[in-house]
Amino acid sequence: MHTPKKSILLIGYDSNIGLGVIYCLKSYNYNFYLLTHNKKNAARFSRHISKTFFYNDNNDDVVELAASILKQYHIDYLVPYDEIETRKIAEKRAYLSQFAAITIATNPEFFNIGIHKLQLAEFLTTHNIPCPQFAIFSQTEKIKKIVEEFGFPLLVKPVRQSAGRMIQKFYDWDSLNIFFENPGIVKDEFVIQPFIIGSDLTCNVICEEGKIICYTIQESPIKYGSNFSTNDILEYHEDPEVVKIVGDMMQLLHWKGVACVDMRRNSKDNSVKILEINGRFWASVVPSFTKAGLNFPLILLKKSLGEPIDIPIQKNAIQVSLKKYFSMKLHGKRVSFSDTKYQTYFSDPFARLMQILKM
Repeated sequence: MHTPKKSILLIGYDSNIGLGVIYCLKSYNYNFYLLTHNKKNAARFSRHISKTFFYNDNNDDVVELAASILKQYHIDYLVPYDEIETRKIAEKRAYLSQFAAITIATNPEFFNIGIHKLQLAEFLTTHNIPCPQFAIFSQTEKIKKIVEEFGFPLLVKPVRQSAGRMIQKFYDWDSLNIFFENPGIVKDEFVIQPFIIGSDLTCNVICEEGKIICYTIQESPIKYGSNFSTNDILEYHEDPEVVKIVGDMMQLLHWKGVACVDMRRNSKDNSVKILEINGRFWASVVPSFTKAGLNFPLILLKKSLGEPIDIPIQKNAIQVSLKKYFSMKLHGKRVSFSDTKYQTYFSDPFARLMQILKM
């Protein structure tokens, strides 16, 4: 007997994450619709998207627009996949749930703490959960103590950005002061922390009432320089300490739904500290599925609906960058193109090409 397709309205800005969520769900008999305020969201070119709707983030009421789409197209499930959209939908959950089932998300009160670097650092410090020391520009004595203990360079991070955007590195007091004297800079919207030489560590989770129900841990090579963007070289592995630290934090935040927790492992003493929470799916959501074996979008959807689903333990796995792939090939080392992230791009080639070209 033919089972009619259910429909999903995806809401989000990021092209790569949107296409990643589609990839993870495309084999499960769903029709997809997309609502975005990114006019260049490459997911609109996906072979799996039935229709794309755009809104102006400054002028349009995305909640009312979503409600009208849910009603008009008889959509079954509402799945926000980006951070701000997740919060907006969570704030109006009671209203929107009249029209469709919505994936679970954290109460906005705690969500707002989690996604704000300064508030999160204060929260973690209060609860004795490891995070780097921090200060804002007006806390001169606190900055001096950080410099005395760790020296320069210092990192200056916007309290609300992700994926390494707008993080800057300063090597002396003069350059730090010049930055904050810029008339376009709102001083309290930046947090200052020591630069820790170490590896990028990310713990991706789905939680129910603060309890981690599934996770992957991915680690990138040690970073020495000024590049704070995501890394295509990943190793998936177990780490009980990371699970314990993240689990304690999520319990205190009563977290529900997905989160991408960025951490740093200090190369000197191997200690682990939490840097930030991204309250959304992550750039490597497809490798989490294809390499580590966890289909986070499907697990989130099934859990939100109260439907049973087997949750596997993550598999140890690696991902190599395109550069490393060709280097290994040239040196006769054993490597497969499937070890890169690009093998899955061929399942939705035009959309992925548009993503790369940023069209």
